[in-house]
Amino acid sequence: MLSLAAVAVLSLNTMQAAAQFRPEEVRAAQKDPRQFTIDEKTITFENLGPTVSPSEIPPPQTDPGGDPFPVLDQIINMGKKIWAIIEANKPVVNINTTYATALPEGIKSWNQLSGWKPPKGTVYGFYAKNAYGATMINVKYQVLRTYGGGYKGKGKYLTAVTIEPLLVEVGWGYKFDLTAQVPDTSVVNVGTSEDPVAAMMPTLKWRISTAIKDASGQSIYYLQGDGLFQEMGGPFKKGLEDDVATALQGTIPL
Repeated sequence: MLSLAAVAVLSLNTMQAAAQFRPEEVRAAQKDPRQFTIDEKTITFENLGPTVSPSEIPPPQTDPGGDPFPVLDQIINMGKKIWAIIEANKPVVNINTTYATALPEGIKSWNQLSGWKPPKGTVYGFYAKNAYGATMINVKYQVLRTYGGGYKGKGKYLTAVTIEPLLVEVGWGYKFDLTAQVPDTSVVNVGTSEDPVAAMMPTLKWRISTAIKDASGQSIYYLQGDGLFQEMGGPFKKGLEDDVATALQGTIPL
């Protein structure tokens, strides 16, 4: 039996959710709040391993022409800084045009560098259960990246860093959103001035909404231009195998 205070809060949340959810979803939430309340202890990300057939690197852009004048140790993101991946349970990202980069300043396009390694992808599962223990969110996605490109044999950079949804299963009465962010402050050089190594920390921000309650959080990944990739923070099912500080020192073998 809900207390009067709980009923008041529920009524306020229900009114606020009326514009986002259909009337039948709101009525169902009023009738059975536990069905539409995520148990936040069950929210987990799981590393499912490398993708079998990673998506291809985006097609080359039109030749920008002219000789670039890169500043090799000044690394910038020429791509997207924030973009939607899943909105209201629907994949919306186009991985061929929506991605981040970590390239030397002065480069007009990633295809002015050479030595790129084949694209790599790592698949993750995202799961969440309601208060009854039923799985309401079952999402799979892959973190894609292409690394190793250099300018005249110098440096190791990143391109085509993006997130591709593979499976989106969301329970009735729930809405799931997933967004990627790459802050400028997360794009850095962890190598030397003479031979830079680009690094990037993309953040995935997620939100689960019902007519009862919202839950939100984030996970963070760490990528380097020499191929290093690992989770840094978030509700990952598998614990971190290496200390982040060690990764930043470049002592972890590939």
